[in-house]
Formats: sequence, structure tokens, C-alpha cells
Amino acid sequence: MSAERSRIKIQPAASIFMIIVLALFLFDRGFSKLPLKGPLYVHDFLLILATMVALVRTKLTFKFPSIFLLCLISIIYLVKSIFFFDLGGDYLIYLFRQFFLFFYLICCYIIANKVFETPENIDKAIAIIKKIAFWSIVFQLIYFAYLYATVPNYSPLTTFSYYSSVVVMGVLTYGAYALVFFNGSKRALVFLMALIISGLLGHASSFFALFVMLLIHFYISFTPKVRFITAGVLLVILVLLFQLPQFNDNNATWRIIYWSQVVHRAVIDNFMIFGDGFGRPYMSLEDAKVFTRQINSSFMETGVNYKYERWVTPPHNSFLTIIHHIGVVPLLLLFLPIKGLFSQIFIESRSMDKDRLFLFFTLWGLIIWVFFNVILELPHSAIYFWLIYFTYIFYEKRTSKE
Repeated sequence: MSAERSRIKIQPAASIFMIIVLALFLFDRGFSKLPLKGPLYVHDFLLILATMVALVRTKLTFKFPSIFLLCLISIIYLVKSIFFFDLGGDYLIYLFRQFFLFFYLICCYIIANKVFETPENIDKAIAIIKKIAFWSIVFQLIYFAYLYATVPNYSPLTTFSYYSSVVVMGVLTYGAYALVFFNGSKRALVFLMALIISGLLGHASSFFALFVMLLIHFYISFTPKVRFITAGVLLVILVLLFQLPQFNDNNATWRIIYWSQVVHRAVIDNFMIFGDGFGRPYMSLEDAKVFTRQINSSFMETGVNYKYERWVTPPHNSFLTIIHHIGVVPLLLLFLPIKGLFSQIFIESRSMDKDRLFLFFTLWGLIIWVFFNVILELPHSAIYFWLIYFTYIFYEKRTSKE
């Protein structure tokens, strides 16, 4: 009886959350930027509503204390930034805009703790993720056909061609599905299809994410001893891949320079422990001028948002954005619950649990995707990542008890 009550109580939170995911899948920024009233967007209202439903009149036990601590640290930095930084006007708005990276995490953490306290809901989440993956392929193929039919001289090699941010991640997820649930020539053909689609989306990093996923697929098929020997070979392959033109254009150079600046501040200035909080620019004016000199790009000085560009354009690596705000060591708290990702690669034999392996490949693909893009900072992409992340860690926790 108590289990049934639990299912009834959590159903609204899960339902609202999946409405958000479906709306992002179908409408992308058209939904995430749909205003409700004043500065409040429909997306954020529904996410807050789902979070409140998960909290109200329930005894919620927060699992994974490292994530709880990470959320707490971000809130402490937020309070510090509000009361101790001399911010006002637009800069105060950008303070909260920067904090939304952690707002999405906090909301998803609360919802996941409530929804996944019923083990059956983990299986339901996995089933939904598989459906999202399949329909991502279908929608993207239809969208390619639509672009070819309606856009003069259209070429997917010269522009962004993805239907929505969730669909991009769904294509990566379907690549993981093909590696786990198909065999032989069918596996090869379906994965090749996903790989080709990813290469035509306009993001080289989506192709790279699937390529890394494929390397991991072969790598974990070896015994742990052989993996150690082949690690060097795979490293050489990755280095050679980075020599492709797609990884050596101005965008790639821009990222490398930006990343080096963030890492320098985090390691040298903040001792790997501290962050810059919220409301501070991601890049100093002096560093912005480096771009102008080295790659003839004044975007960070005079971009779309003019003088505010340094506040609203993070380093195109969401993990480095987290480091900027709260430091290197706190970021490690995010990886503690997913240590199984690394043990599966370096220590464990290939898992025979297909759902576990499916989530394993999917999360690795998304981590690569997040590493090269602005993902966790934005509503139209963050929610799906956290859906995969929390489904994986709760599934791992459940199976470890069995």
C-alpha cells in the first residue's frame, strides 16, 4: 500500500518533467524561451512546479551526498555573490543567469530523488530514453528532407542542420543503443547511420562524441591487461583525429585560448579550490584583447551583447564553466557518483547488463558533447543531460544492491 501511495505522489513530478523534455524535443528554443510573465519563462515555471511537487508533503531523502554538497556550495557562492559583490542593474541579472546552470542541476536532483525512490520508475525512464533516441533519428531525417526541399542550395556541410538540441543528444543516444542492442551487420549499419547523421548536424563535436563512443565499445571488449596496451594506440588515433580541419579552425583555436585562460585562473589564481562566484565576467578585458591579437576576433569585446559579452558567453565547455564559478575540487563532486564510468573502462570486464551498458555509452557520449559546447548552462540542453546522468547513477545504485 505504501509503495502504491509513493507512486501516486511522484507521478505529477515525473509527468511534468517529461512534458518539459517532450516540449524541448519538439520546439527547442521556441519552448525554452517562451515567456510566461515578466522574466519568467514557461520552461522554468514548469521545472519549478515539478520540483515543488516533489518536495511538498513528502519526506524526501537526498541520496548521493556529493551532489547535495555540490548544490550547497553553489548556493553559498550565490549568496556570497549577491551580498558581497558590488553588482546592480544588468550585472545582477547576469548573476542569476549564470547561476541557472546550477538551478537546473538542483531541480533535477530533487526530482530524481523523489521519482527514483520507486525502483520501477528507473526502468520507465530507461524505456523513455530509448524512445527519445529512436524518434530523434526519425525527426532528424525528416528535417534533413525538409531542408533539402525548402532551402535553396542547401548543404548540411556548411550550416547547422539539427532539429533541436535534444534531438542532437538523442542521435548520440541512439548510437549507444545500436552498440548495445544490435549485433553483427545490423549494429554496424545502424551505428554508421547515426555517425553520418551526427556528422551532418553542423557540430564536429557530435561526430567526435560518437566516434569516442565507438572506440570505448571496442576498448572495453578487451581484457583489462590488453586495454592498458591499446590505450596508447587509441590516444594516437584521437590525436590524429584532432588534425582534421574541423578541429583546427578558428572556433577550435578560440576554444583552446579560452580554456587555457579559465584553467590558469582556476589553478594558479584560485588554487583549484575556489571559484569566481556569479556575476563576474568569464573573461577579463585583457584576455579578450588576446583574441583580437591572436585570431583577429573582437567578439568577446564587441559581440552581440557588446560590453556584456564576457558575462554571457562561457568557455564552450560546461565543466570549465562550473570550475569558473565554484572551483576545480568542487567539480570533482559531480564525478564521484559516476566513478563506474571509469571502472568499466579500466578495471571491470564488459558489463553483461544491457541497460547499464546503454546508459554507460550514452553518458560518455554526452560528457564528450558537454566538454566541447555550452550545454549545462542552457535550458534546452541541460535537462536531457541530467535525465541521463541521474538515471545512470540511480540505476547503478539499484543494481549494486541486487
